[in-house]
Order: sequence, then C-alpha cells, then structure tokens
Amino acid sequence: YPPQQGGYPPQQGGYPPQQGGYQGWQPGAAPAFQGYQAPPSLYDWFQSVDTDKSGRINNRELQQCLRKGGFTISLPSCDKIINMFDKDGSKQIGYDEFQKLHVFVQGMTTGFKKRDVSGDGKLDGREVRSALRDSGYELEEGCFQELMRKFDEKRVGALTFEDYIDMSIFVGNVRRTFAFYDRQQTGQVTFNFNNFMTAAVTLK
Repeated sequence: YPPQQGGYPPQQGGYPPQQGGYQGWQPGAAPAFQGYQAPPSLYDWFQSVDTDKSGRINNRELQQCLRKGGFTISLPSCDKIINMFDKDGSKQIGYDEFQKLHVFVQGMTTGFKKRDVSGDGKLDGREVRSALRDSGYELEEGCFQELMRKFDEKRVGALTFEDYIDMSIFVGNVRRTFAFYDRQQTGQVTFNFNNFMTAAVTLK
C-alpha cells in the first residue's frame, strides 16, 4: 500500500501494528561481539577489498565487500555503517572493527529475512512496527508514520534491506542522544533551544 497524496494513513491502510516477536538485530543495539569467532575466510575477504593494502577499508571498499556478499548498499549507507565502528574518526575501519561490522550485518540480515515472510526483499509497515516494538520501541502512531516516511524514500509503503539498516542506525543514534539528556532515566527530557539544536546536530 503506497502512501496516498504524500501521507501514510494511520492504522487503516497505513502502517498498523502487528503481533509477533522480533528475533533478529535490535535497532540501535551494540553488536553481540563477546565470544564471537570470525570465520576463517573473513580475513581473506577483508584483504581482497583492501585494495591499497593499508590494513583499513573506506566506504567504497566496504561497498565492494558487501557487494561480494550479495548486498547492494549505497555509499551514503556505507558511510553510516562505517561511522558506527570507526573509533578514531578516520572514516575507515581496520580488521578488528570489520569483525564487529560483520556481526552487525549478519544480525541485520538474519532479522530482516525472518521478518520478510513474503520473500520480496521488503518489510511492510506491520513488520517494521512489530520489529520496533519487540526491540523495546513502542512508538505513537504519528511518530511511526514520520519514521516510515523518512526511510521509505521511494514511497512504496515498505523498507528495503538498506532502508532497514539506515533506520536501525538512526533509531540507535536517537536513543543514545536521548539517554545523554535523560540522566535520571525518567523517560522524559526538557530541552531549551540550544540543547535541542545540539541534539539535532548529532542526528544528522
């Protein structure tokens, strides 16, 4: 159900909720890296796309790497993924960071495929809402509609795998930014204009 006249009708014909558990990647969560054992081929895979042999890969090399794994991801989305694991701000990642990135992509893939019941490579609003809810995000209807509108750029009423990654990274960033201001963990924050501006800049 594509949006009608630029909007997503609530509940009926829009993105209504659906019951069910989300067993894949939790949007915004840190990778479950403790105890992780990288497959033997992962280092060879990393080296094969490290074309300048610097021991680090950038967004274009990551894009090539993901393409070899069967994922078509745009450069802007590759930037967002790298930023999650780039500790020194170089916009590149070494092999240790790449291992964590691998865990992230695998978790996202597992969760997406589990939700994509039809196998069409998209998650509709019911599936996305359920995934968010079971990850601890109970969004009001208006908030959910705006979130879907932000990441459903083609206005098809569903999210592709890349859209889903982008949304998960965004939700994680929002949660961390909100937690920074919610020092008492009350679930409520009062912003002045400067605080709001600072928070907004971190979510670019």
